[in-house]
Formats: sequence, structure tokens, C-alpha cells
Amino acid sequence: MWTSSGLDMTGGRPSWPGMEDTMTREHTMERRMAGLFLTMLFSVATAATAATDADLTREVEKRLADKEVVGFNVSVQTKAAEVTLRGEVPSLWHREWAMEEAWKTDDVVSVVSYLTIRDAESTPDMARNVTQAITGYGYYTVFDYVTAEIQDSVVTLRGVVTHTPDKPSDLREQVSKVAGVKGVVVDLEVLSPSSGDWQIRRLLARNIYGVATFERYLGVNPGIHIIVRNGHVTLRGAVLTHGDRLQVESAARRTFGVIKVHNELKTKEDLEKEATLLETNTKAAAAN
Repeated sequence: MWTSSGLDMTGGRPSWPGMEDTMTREHTMERRMAGLFLTMLFSVATAATAATDADLTREVEKRLADKEVVGFNVSVQTKAAEVTLRGEVPSLWHREWAMEEAWKTDDVVSVVSYLTIRDAESTPDMARNVTQAITGYGYYTVFDYVTAEIQDSVVTLRGVVTHTPDKPSDLREQVSKVAGVKGVVVDLEVLSPSSGDWQIRRLLARNIYGVATFERYLGVNPGIHIIVRNGHVTLRGAVLTHGDRLQVESAARRTFGVIKVHNELKTKEDLEKEATLLETNTKAAAAN
């Protein structure tokens, strides 16, 4: 039934000619507007992400620029808050430091490293620098004994250290700073904090280094090192003569509290023989 206004009241619902077409156009317009709105939101989110990545890159670069080191050449790229580091650094420590600084940056979700470590000028140079890093460690004493082996720029630390501070961790850090070092393996025995052993160490140091003849070995490398385990004493390092070797052992045996003495001290002659043998073996290996 049509009313004077043109409305069809059939079925109790008003309608008019073209009503369905009008509603269809309205729904289509609503869908288009919704799609446009979502597109705008996505564009804004993408722009915000890009800006954030650029900010993160600048912040990481700023952190790395604080460490002015010769040979430290690192580029930074960021995508979706993932930082990628590329370039060349002088040592293992610098590579780990760069990664740590990137991780410390707020909003960084992951760090990928393609950093390489520059080769050392020579293995002998690296060996000397590693030795200096060990002996120059502030808590390295005559009661510790650490040796280093180098294979393919990876340094392995072996030996014995007293329990405090955290010497294995500290020594690893010291050695990792040496130019050309690409890895550090720590194989160090940490002695128990026995008060009785510390008393023996003090007495041994006085009985050995308190003698004028042995003062010349104090502060030199390798010198005389005194390792104490539950009253058992091991002497390591080197002295000039066989006579000095025997005198040091005698002084250790006379020390109160010492149960047994193992004398592993080498003489200058012993070291020279070892050096000659090493050189011979090295040449033979090179010839083959």
C-alpha cells in the first residue's frame, strides 16, 4: 500500500522506490571508508616503525662512538628493532663490547653480529701481549700460576689461581683485549679458601722471598710461584741455576705446616733447551 508520501507500508515496514539501491550504496561507502581508515593506520604504523629503527641506529652508533679505538670500524643497521652489526674490530673483547652496547639500547629486541676480528701481526707478538696481559693483571700473585697456549688465534689458559676475586673471569677479559685474539678458553683450577693454606703461603713467601738471593725473582716472569693445596706445595716457574732450584725447595720443606713439596721449577738451561726443541720442531713442521 502506498501512502500519500510515497511510502509503501505493506508488512508494517516503510519502504520507497530505490530504497535497496540507496542502502547498498551506503554500505559500499562505509566499507570503502573503513578500508581507507585501516590503510591510513597501517601507513602511520609503518612510518612510526621506520622512524624508530632510524632512532635506534643513531643511538647504537652513538654508544659505539664513545669507544675510540684504532681499527674499530663498525656499521649499524636496524630493521624492526633488530640491530645488525658489520665490520672489523681489533679483538674479541671489542666484538663482545659492541654487541653488549647494542643490547643495552632501549627498545632493541635482538642483535645480530657479523663482526670480524683483525688478524694479529704475528703469533709471537700475540704471545708476548697475552703474557703481559696475564702478568699485568693486578691480582696475579706468586700464589697463582697461569700459562697460555695459542692455536689459530684462540688462547687457552691453564693453571691454578687462588679463589678471590673471580680470577678466571678477570683473566679471560684481560686476554680477550689483546689484538688478534679471536677466542679464549679458560681451564683454570680455583684453589679452596683454606685459612690453613693461606697461613702456609705467607710463611713460604717470607722464607723464600725473604732471602736476599731470591729477591731477584720477585716480580719477574716466570719467577717462583708457590701453589698450596691442603698443605701440599708445588713450586713452579723458573730460576737461573740448579743451585737456586735446590735452595728454594729446601726453604719450602723447612716451612711449618708443609706436608710435601713438589719441585717443578725449571732452570735457565732447561728453558733454553725447550726453546731450541720448539724451534726445531717448528721448522720441521714447516718443511713438511
